[in-house]
Amino acid sequence: MARPAGAVAVPSRRTPRTPGPGVDVPTAGALLVLAALVGVAVLAGVLASYAPREVAGPPLATPGPRLPLGTDELGQDLWSLWIYGTRTSLLLGASVGLLSTAAAAAAGIASAGTHVFARIVSAFTELVAAIPVFLLLVLTMALTGPSLGALVLALSTCGWAVFARVVRVQTRVELQRDFVAASQALGATPVWVLRRHVLPQLAPLLWTKFLLTVRWAVVVEATLGIVGLSDPVRPSWGSVLGSAFSYPLLFAGDVWLRWAGPPALSVALLTWSCTAVGELAAGTGGRRNGDARGSAALTGSWGAVRELALGPSRRGIPEGSVEKKSAGWAAHGRV
Repeated sequence: MARPAGAVAVPSRRTPRTPGPGVDVPTAGALLVLAALVGVAVLAGVLASYAPREVAGPPLATPGPRLPLGTDELGQDLWSLWIYGTRTSLLLGASVGLLSTAAAAAAGIASAGTHVFARIVSAFTELVAAIPVFLLLVLTMALTGPSLGALVLALSTCGWAVFARVVRVQTRVELQRDFVAASQALGATPVWVLRRHVLPQLAPLLWTKFLLTVRWAVVVEATLGIVGLSDPVRPSWGSVLGSAFSYPLLFAGDVWLRWAGPPALSVALLTWSCTAVGELAAGTGGRRNGDARGSAALTGSWGAVRELALGPSRRGIPEGSVEKKSAGWAAHGRV
């Protein structure tokens, strides 16, 4: 519609929208895959037709209405084995991820405060990082016997050491920020600073660590299952793969597609989905910290760790700027 002659254009008061980070198609697919696998694990008792080790039919039976994937050489339902294997593998990955992430966070945050404890944690992490993981797992399974609990403890022990250094460096960076200095100038306690400022900034980092540890634990368990070191009582993706590859005529027909295919594809999909969602969390944490170094540190690269380990003057931050800005913030109450 034409504007009348002599009319003055009034600028719009609407605030222009800023495009958000969004979720791309691969990341959305990864989220759907994770949700589907978690749903299968939660509803395993409903989706499975038989008990985990129940004989459902003749050995190597072909698929049918009652047996969607057929049976293995012992007559066990392959569909039920995959369903319960999903529950076991995800339970193992989540347990290792929680324990490892909690240990790395506790050691990294505690070592960022005192130099004495930092030396102790650094020496212990170097000792743990120097031990070959796979050989330690094989030795543990040989001594204690293949069990899910022993595997969770062994993987958790091996999975926290290196990442504790990343948490320590990132914690030290957060403690040097202006708002933290202002809070301390106003009398904030270390616990309050940790809960209010440090932990929210470390949340994307810890979430990424958890996802990557879940991926690593599931892959290691599948590897141990192929060599026959998985828990024989509880079916998992690794134990199903181990029993499949131990069958001498696996590739003689199409039985390998129904037997080894579902767990192998599940491991691949879980690895891809955890990586995609972890990269999303790393990118979100980098944008939240306001620089590219934060995003790089969340990926666990040692170049970013060395960059974050430099002092404020080495990263282009003038010496004394934190104290000057915190004094001004404290005067205006901006904490």
